[in-house]
Amino acid sequence: MNLSLIDLRGERWDDVPGFEGAYQVSSHGRIKSVRRWRAAGKKDGGYYTQEKIRRQGLQQRMNHIVGQLTYCLNVGLKRSGRAISRSVARYVYCVFVESFDIDNKDLIVSYKDGDGRNLRYSNLFLTDRSQQSKKSFRLQRSWTTFCEARLSVRQLSIEGKLLAVYASLKDAQDKTGSSLTAIAACIEGRIYQSNGFRWESPSKTPKQLVVKTRAADFFNQYLWEKLGCPKTSRVRPIAALNLAPEDMAGEKWKPVEGTDSAYLISNMGRIKGLPRFKSGEKTVWTKGKVNRLIPDGTKSRSTSCLLCQLSCKGKKYQQSVARLVYHHFVRKIDLNNKNIRIKYKNNKCYDLSWKNLKL
Repeated sequence: MNLSLIDLRGERWDDVPGFEGAYQVSSHGRIKSVRRWRAAGKKDGGYYTQEKIRRQGLQQRMNHIVGQLTYCLNVGLKRSGRAISRSVARYVYCVFVESFDIDNKDLIVSYKDGDGRNLRYSNLFLTDRSQQSKKSFRLQRSWTTFCEARLSVRQLSIEGKLLAVYASLKDAQDKTGSSLTAIAACIEGRIYQSNGFRWESPSKTPKQLVVKTRAADFFNQYLWEKLGCPKTSRVRPIAALNLAPEDMAGEKWKPVEGTDSAYLISNMGRIKGLPRFKSGEKTVWTKGKVNRLIPDGTKSRSTSCLLCQLSCKGKKYQQSVARLVYHHFVRKIDLNNKNIRIKYKNNKCYDLSWKNLKL
């Protein structure tokens, strides 16, 4: 935290590897921008930069097992106009302890006292991911829940049919070739399947699969702009713009006909793809999610209809969402008959509620 240019007691400086002549690192873990000429403007124009101590970024993570925060200090340095961010500890160790491949992400610089804020060279040691994990287990800062508990595990087909039972995850890994980590992730509900199978443990309550999506992805910004920015809320957007996995109030779902139950449509006009293997490719798994709707407008023509992209038996096609909603929630129509038109009672093509549609 000391930004003074006055050296600390016993502090030594040397060039940062890969940034010679531009930045220096100290034996105490400080980073300094050195005074240097920087070209600017036309011909021989430029200026001298000022010498200064760089501010470092602090990353904090909570270790819930021991109830303590862990720390990592990093700094962004510029080279050839590109900013490169690394742990300061890597620079200190490479310069003042021993040289190593600083770009090798499998090599980790760790801290003898466990405090990532103590960057003195004497507090640092080089290890790898495997040794780091073993040390965490030994110090009881992490645990191997599935291996130590030796949970029995059930192997299921995608449809839920029981195929086999194994005494432990290790046994399942050895006999099926599936990764132990992936099997554990299935049991925890972080992924849906591994190697074409679902996995459950009789001694753990199955968790519902949670599809991780960034909050920004819940709002269809592109479609909102194409529709002329209608009045809505980003927290609770209108159905056509809502990509959140949770059901809206009063929302009901039905399988979309002709898609082998790969998609669902709601009475509010949302389309949801279900978790499934892609047709003909048993190794490719697609996650379930609410699909983005597509405007039919162009630069010269305003949007008058919202479309969705569907696929069945390897073939992709587009369909009017309003036609699908009317067909599934009002009354059956010939979806391929172009003479049948769906209109909107309030003249808003983005209001796809079944109550707003008429022939």
